[in-house]
Amino acid sequence: MKLKLKYKNLISIALLLIPITSIAATEWAAVSNESELAKLFTDTTMVATLKDDVTAEAKYYADGTGELNAWGDIFKREWKIENQQACLKKNKTWQCFNIAKQGNQYRAIDTTTNEQVIFTVNGQKINSTAVNKTSTGGAAAPSAEELAKTLANPNTPLASLNFRLQQRQFEGTTANADSQSSTTLLFQPSMPFTLDNGDMVFFRPGIPLLIGQPVFDGSTGNFESETGLGDIGFDIAYGITTKTGWAFATGLAGSLPTATVDGMGTDKFSVGPELLVAKLGKDYVLGAYPNHMWDVAGSGNTDVSVTNAQLFAIWLPGGGWNVGSTPILSYDHINKQATIPVNLTVGKTIIFDGTPWKLGVEFNYYVEKSDTIGATWMIGFNLGPVVKNVVAEWLQ
Repeated sequence: MKLKLKYKNLISIALLLIPITSIAATEWAAVSNESELAKLFTDTTMVATLKDDVTAEAKYYADGTGELNAWGDIFKREWKIENQQACLKKNKTWQCFNIAKQGNQYRAIDTTTNEQVIFTVNGQKINSTAVNKTSTGGAAAPSAEELAKTLANPNTPLASLNFRLQQRQFEGTTANADSQSSTTLLFQPSMPFTLDNGDMVFFRPGIPLLIGQPVFDGSTGNFESETGLGDIGFDIAYGITTKTGWAFATGLAGSLPTATVDGMGTDKFSVGPELLVAKLGKDYVLGAYPNHMWDVAGSGNTDVSVTNAQLFAIWLPGGGWNVGSTPILSYDHINKQATIPVNLTVGKTIIFDGTPWKLGVEFNYYVEKSDTIGATWMIGFNLGPVVKNVVAEWLQ
């Protein structure tokens, strides 16, 4: 959507932390005139470099509203001038600044954190350098709290590289099953593509490296500890997020027979439908993401007919935190076996050196699993940086 600005002012913002002692206080003149302060936000465009060649652009309007385009998403803003201070509303919180001027430079000091931002007004020229690399955000940078809310949306437009390190302990009636354990390193990149109408197209592979995976050897009656690539899972979906806070998606889920060790995969190509329904509240996300897969080709001797469903209930208390439960339930129709975990997740979104990171830890206790051998518990550590969406740029 093209926005027409009443005035074509281009404000380049360099959000740069500097020591207070680096510039003498006498060199800066406080801007207390509320008309002059209001002019900084009236029909202006603010541009900043968030990370390397990742830029953000914020547009502010005379009616006290604004919007920030950063990392592929739109973040709403409000602004006001009050008590000779410039104030921004991000998410649900007002952030106020004392403004001072030196030539064509302005200095904004956060009245709560005392963090400083230097920006330059150059008429219609654009000069953007570094951005304030903290989690509080600002006029031209999203906060960790805003990013956490966007990342909690299963239809998030943010591109990310997600790494999950999972440790499992097994038990069962098979000899020595109770002494088995394994480690999985799962890589799940997500590069969504936004269509002109605002809907999303997703392709999300899951690439597992299995370390010390117990594989039963029928000839010896013992388990062998194997390490290698497992079957690669994927989904491709079309997603919609409505203005009323509902998220829907439909598409295909599948699995490729890429396991490098016999017994660590199915040796079958599997595919089937998937569906997402979720409700996005102000500080929560609720939903379900079921799919069903059948084998369609391959050399394996085992048929595949499995229903999976990820349920999620996430609370966003603020400050970039998220707490909730996101269990993945499954039912193997061939073996008539259910796998049901009780799940707890805790995570936090931070901004480090200009890059947003989603960090998390999760714990599963399996109340239903295979009797012969199945995971009894799993603990996982999750790490995912938000990155520039090079795939979306290439497809545009």
